[in-house]
Amino acid sequence: MKTKLQEMNEAEFDRYLEWFIPDYAGDLSENFLIPMDKALEESKSLMRDLLPDKQQTVDQQICNIYSVEEGKNVGVVWYNIQRESNKAYIYYILIHKAFRKRGFASVVLKELEETVKSSGVTSMGLNVFGNNPGAQRVYEKLGYQASSTAMGKRI
Repeated sequence: MKTKLQEMNEAEFDRYLEWFIPDYAGDLSENFLIPMDKALEESKSLMRDLLPDKQQTVDQQICNIYSVEEGKNVGVVWYNIQRESNKAYIYYILIHKAFRKRGFASVVLKELEETVKSSGVTSMGLNVFGNNPGAQRVYEKLGYQASSTAMGKRI
């Protein structure tokens, strides 16, 4: 299995952000126990801060994941390289539902690791929400280890 990362054009990026902002807000609301309207504000603000120049923001890579064998876009990965610490941080990885549980996430993460390693990166990090045990298993299988745990309680 082989994948290629393809940079998004402006129209693809706009569609992605239109979907991502409310999706991420839902994750924030559910995992951090905050009202949805506040989560939506936080999600919009975060995207403005992290991506001021949209998909052209320096050191931010937002790419479609293209399956060579399938001949199709199978997902999205967003990462950045923090050059001062030689670290890559994966903000988001999504495999479209029709392509899940087929190994695409593992392949993309391994290929991304090799790509960033060749540019001097020595570690990769990511965040996984507590309500996503499937993703946690994938990351653990690939050698990722928990570095912190956020906990919450609805009162």
